[in-house]
Order: sequence, then structure tokens, then C-alpha cells
Amino acid sequence: MLLLGIGWNVGIYVNAAEAMSKWHLFFSSSLIGIVGGMIEAGVWTFITLYIFAYLYNKF
Repeated sequence: MLLLGIGWNVGIYVNAAEAMSKWHLFFSSSLIGIVGGMIEAGVWTFITLYIFAYLYNKF
């Protein structure tokens, strides 16, 4: 997401970055938006993998 945010500011991957900003609540082209999007993605990844590991070990 860091590279996508930097690319968005440079003018590369603009369509992909705009699509990512629609899916992530805190992701935007500013530095705070890039960091916020990275934190949000990390939180969602942790939650998803925690649930997956719990279900994997349960069954």
C-alpha cells in the first residue's frame, strides 16, 4: 500500500490507487492517508488471520 500511495502521488497506478481508496476507509493520497490505510489494512489482516487460525485449530 505504501508503494501504491507513492505511485499515486507520482502519477503511476492512479486507477488502482483510486479503487483502493474506495475500499479502504482511511487510504488517501496524503502521507497521513497512506499511513492510515496501511494501519487499517494491518488491522483487517490481523482480524482475518486470527479468525482463520482459530477455526483451523478448532476443527
